[in-house]
Amino acid sequence: MAKRKPHEEQELPFVALMDTMTNVVGVLIIVLVMVGISIASTVKKILSDLPPVTPEEHAKMVETIKQLPPPPADPEKIEETKEIAEQKLKKAVEDLKTIDTTALESQMKMMDLDEFRKKMAEAKEKRAAAKTEVDKLLAEVERLKALLDQTPEYKPEPATVVRLPNPRPYPAEPKETRVLVAKGGVLFFNEAEFIGPLVDGLTKLSGQLTYKEIKIDPFAKLLTEVLGSPPKAQQAWGDIAPLAATYQMEEVALAWKALTEAGLPASKEVLFGLGDISLAIRAKLGAVGEAVAALSKGDVAKWTALDPSKDPLKPIIKAVSKGGGLALSYGAKTEDVKATPRDLMGYFKGLSDQDGIKNRGKDVVIYDAFKVQEALKRASSNQSLTKAYGFVPEIRPGQTLVYLKLTPASGGGESLEAIKRPESAYQRTLRQIAGDPNGVAVFQVMPDAFATYLDARIIADENRVAATWETLASLDLTLPVRGFEVQRFAKAAAPRKPGTAVQIKGPKKSLD
Repeated sequence: MAKRKPHEEQELPFVALMDTMTNVVGVLIIVLVMVGISIASTVKKILSDLPPVTPEEHAKMVETIKQLPPPPADPEKIEETKEIAEQKLKKAVEDLKTIDTTALESQMKMMDLDEFRKKMAEAKEKRAAAKTEVDKLLAEVERLKALLDQTPEYKPEPATVVRLPNPRPYPAEPKETRVLVAKGGVLFFNEAEFIGPLVDGLTKLSGQLTYKEIKIDPFAKLLTEVLGSPPKAQQAWGDIAPLAATYQMEEVALAWKALTEAGLPASKEVLFGLGDISLAIRAKLGAVGEAVAALSKGDVAKWTALDPSKDPLKPIIKAVSKGGGLALSYGAKTEDVKATPRDLMGYFKGLSDQDGIKNRGKDVVIYDAFKVQEALKRASSNQSLTKAYGFVPEIRPGQTLVYLKLTPASGGGESLEAIKRPESAYQRTLRQIAGDPNGVAVFQVMPDAFATYLDARIIADENRVAATWETLASLDLTLPVRGFEVQRFAKAAAPRKPGTAVQIKGPKKSLD
């Protein structure tokens, strides 16, 4: 037997394929033979086991068989189909022997298994990273769904009626009644009605509210700041203390400082005389003292700047410096005055004694702030005065009036439901305002109470009340007690210098 020539390495895939196909065909043939034998034996057994059949039963079976559908295929045709399939299989086997596998083998040689594994690993990593991101997104979606489930359903507030404004001129002399509007209702405040009884009470006690004994303690800080040191303040106190009931101590101290620094006398008599002059020319006492000190040095600008005349062509005060003296005029009278302390102070002493100037300060009263405060504290316990508002009197060092810090009293207002009743205090007050030609209701509205204001304003319009409105930051009010000037105990705020800032005035009030 000839030795079989070994196949080359490149033929191995084809030989293996052929062996496999041969095995498959052989197995199929064996299976078909076994199936045929099994069928034949089974048929024979069935026929031998069948019981005898009568002609009637046979006829009935024949009829049943006729009613059955035709068989899917004829056994003879199955054999023919089988032979055709075997012929096709042989032909396929022959065709496989002639297939050119050179290209396939070359592609298989070019495949790099490590490269494929590397790409597969990279793909797995990308898939894992993408899965992580997807999981995060899914978790976020679930979180948002949970939040959405917990979010209450939005229900819009009921619609409100908004009126269009109707601007009208404000009364020249308005009698304003404040209507403070909070979220829960309204509170009235008529400044004149509230402060009137307090001012009347202070007026009855005015003789008891003036300075009787003046102490330096409340003024120590102010005088030290004006005069430069505590010793200076103590030195000036004897001269300036008697003027505390008539003039602001800051102005008195400024005049005393200017005079003493210029070498001029600054006794209480001199200061009272200059005070009368300051009242006559409507100037501050400190400015008059500084002007007199400047005249002693031949400077007339500060004195002429205090001229009270409104007509620059007809001045009341004139001054001219000539040689070692001054030509000073007040009204129609002109005097030549030497620039010595004695002559200069003599001129101003004579000026203060003129009719219309002398004793002008006697009609001026500056009250003791602490006594006024104490009187108001006593009044704050009177329930008839604090029905709507309670108050605490405050002394503010930089102010010349005592202030009242007002706080709404408990139960002092009316609820939104209450004001809708015709007999409510709100509607009674509106009818009083409407009956006064100059009556005006000023609605002061808290930031969260605009809806309440709209309801209250509808009622006001129905009562034909002249009204306007503005915002209010707090229901706590601050009110000055006018007519009772007190010492301010601190320096006045410096006047605004021209050109440093532009102050734009707000719009004038108007009814809406």
